[in-house]
Amino acid sequence: MKNLPACKTCVNSGFLCASCQEKLDTGVLTQFELDLAKDLLVLEEEEKFGFLKNVSFFKAIDFEDVVIFVVGKKDKIKITQNLINWIKETYEVDDLILIERTQNLRAALESLIAPSKLISLNEIFLATGDIEFKGVLSKKDQEAILFTKEELEELILELTDKTIRIEFE
Repeated sequence: MKNLPACKTCVNSGFLCASCQEKLDTGVLTQFELDLAKDLLVLEEEEKFGFLKNVSFFKAIDFEDVVIFVVGKKDKIKITQNLINWIKETYEVDDLILIERTQNLRAALESLIAPSKLISLNEIFLATGDIEFKGVLSKKDQEAILFTKEELEELILELTDKTIRIEFE
């Protein structure tokens, strides 16, 4: 793999360097991500998963029965259904959402709510000088979206470091 959430040596050995241990201690890195990275490194040696050598894996968010798998730019199309099925079976998850790493709030939000559509995304300039965003989604899509309003706001903050307020209209 081109990129991993931790050093390749740390992932392979299971012993973490000071930098990776600090990431784990502060919550930037999770044990789930380490386990998944190790499994992906083993899989990339198999012929049917050889494409993993050219894929970047940045983050995996284990959200109950859903895993959000953050990959590099243009790596989403390289991921095969075989790999998706393997991750679902191995880690016992119902859904796997592939997202390309981006600071683009619109792209991240649209990936999380697909196939539902984003009605509008607006910037809000606060009196403190901070900038927040307001995402408006259709009320009729609320049941189809896998996450609650609060969960979406939390996930967007984790994925893009930007604060968003979600509203259903």
